[in-house]
Amino acid sequence: MTARSLAWRVERACAAAYPPRVVERIGGWSVARSGGGSRRSNAASAIAADAALDHDTLAAIAARYAADARPTILRLTDLAPVASGVLDAGGFIAPEGHSRTLLRDASFSNRVAGEVRIGEAPDAMWLAARRRLSPGIEEPRDVAARLAHPAAYASRELRGRTVAIGYVCMHHGVAVLEAIATEPGARRYGHGGAIVAALIDWADAQGAEEIALQVEEANTPARALYARLGFTVDLYGYHYRRSGPCPTLA
Repeated sequence: MTARSLAWRVERACAAAYPPRVVERIGGWSVARSGGGSRRSNAASAIAADAALDHDTLAAIAARYAADARPTILRLTDLAPVASGVLDAGGFIAPEGHSRTLLRDASFSNRVAGEVRIGEAPDAMWLAARRRLSPGIEEPRDVAARLAHPAAYASRELRGRTVAIGYVCMHHGVAVLEAIATEPGARRYGHGGAIVAALIDWADAQGAEEIALQVEEANTPARALYARLGFTVDLYGYHYRRSGPCPTLA
């Protein structure tokens, strides 16, 4: 498998691990709409290496978001043709949310220990922690209900309070880690590392061929943690361009 085909395989798995409420294909683009929450679940992404963005395609994408009274958001990866010219001409604001897609080096051993609770569905405590640690996101119960592939949800508790969470979703041999978060006052005590290690263990037990995650470039602490746990292969990057500000989409 070439590096390019592997990257597209991981890109498809990442999309499956955080499914939007509505998704529609326009040309070579997947137009995701969830009506709130993150940019990712309300953005259009290329689904093929030849997914060019011309003025007609952009207009058709924009019409879908206009129907929901939302800004048009494009998620632009390194895997598809550059679309900056069309977006600049359309008055889209500067790139934001620069992120990297990282693959775990299979030669790393999983050595982070810690008591972690893990299950195939998010329980009430996991859901409450997700809402608390990521305020303003789409209802996590709804996102979990839309997952069409095997998943596992991990949480770590301290004195009866959930201080760290995350989940992993398996898509055709690629395991994608999502929603890794630690309560601010509990950081730097190994809770996040224990969550990631537990999700890696689950993925290995499920026979994952690859394990991946996506992280913002500017999140230095998270990137350092992931590097210590073997996520050292940088597959590709992406960023967002939007037609205008929207305070409800982070």
